[in-house]
Amino acid sequence: MSDTEEKNNLNENENLNEKKVVEDTNEPPKNSEDNDLHTKLQNAYEKHESVQNKYLRALADIENIRKRSIREREESVVRTRVQLFTDLLPILDAFNLGLKEAEKTENGKEVVQGFVMAMNQFEGAMKENGLNIIEPSVESFDPSLHEAIGYEASEGNEDGIVLKTIRTGYKLKNNLLRPASVILVKNQVSE
Repeated sequence: MSDTEEKNNLNENENLNEKKVVEDTNEPPKNSEDNDLHTKLQNAYEKHESVQNKYLRALADIENIRKRSIREREESVVRTRVQLFTDLLPILDAFNLGLKEAEKTENGKEVVQGFVMAMNQFEGAMKENGLNIIEPSVESFDPSLHEAIGYEASEGNEDGIVLKTIRTGYKLKNNLLRPASVILVKNQVSE
């Protein structure tokens, strides 16, 4: 007989013995000592099952706490970024307005070029951290991303198309920080 066959026979014998013990516990006891042992064995099985259930519940609770902790930490980071970018947007707008005005003058072209490079670097850093610019032009109006502030007639464009952007909008991943303020096309209907 090989080692594998011997192991299989031993495992079968152990399984049979376990079945006998379980079967024996279900049989009515023959005397009072057997009755006490039977009761103790049943109590032990019940306690084992109860402890095992408590252990499994505790493991599930720990896993749920871990997942909730990770989710809350991620949400906290997103809230902090949203607040930071919301605070920086007016500053970014002021810099962009100043840059547009400075480009209109001839004096200090080198300063304006340096300022443009700094602004590009600043916007690049913000984009790396998840900020997306919403600056639509010649696309359909989307009320979830755009804020219509006026209408203009435009030949060759359909009604409801964004003609130009007045104020840039920003989005942080899936969170809209500020909608883009836009002018829409509304052609006059000739009668």
